[in-house]
Amino acid sequence: MTHYATCINCAVDAVSCQRRQNLRAALKGSGVYSLKFKCAERQQMFSAGQRVEFDWSLWERDEYDSSELPMVFHGTVIRERGAKFVVQVDSGKDASGEGIEASEVFKKNDQLLIKVRPAKMRALDEAPRAVCSTCYHVEGGEDRCYQNGTDWMPNGCIRPAFHKNEESDHDQF
Repeated sequence: MTHYATCINCAVDAVSCQRRQNLRAALKGSGVYSLKFKCAERQQMFSAGQRVEFDWSLWERDEYDSSELPMVFHGTVIRERGAKFVVQVDSGKDASGEGIEASEVFKKNDQLLIKVRPAKMRALDEAPRAVCSTCYHVEGGEDRCYQNGTDWMPNGCIRPAFHKNEESDHDQF
């Protein structure tokens, strides 16, 4: 069985994909077991800026047992990373009604940036948001830029204009 690396997280159905069928037929009997190729038809399952909800499990442990608490959170897709998607979780309480803050669940990550498998994600019926590819600022969201507190701004950053104006005195030569 051949592994088609390009097809990971592709929204096009693998069975009906003509490109994949053509490659399979061309490689039959050649002994190729893994293939990475350029595909013009590839469509990401989720795109940067897309609003999603996703399932998450919070494991509660005591001396004798552990139990799973299923939860749902909302967030914004930042980018695709391997077989998962990087999502910036919305701060506040979970969407499953448990009343638990996102910062309590994702304690190790102040920016609330996590990786989520696409099988656990569902698209929300909300408008996509612009995402800065440099600092991960999500337009219309909270300012969780990792560059907060610095006196420089990378080129192309989409952070709100008031951040840029604060530093304007330092940029003059």
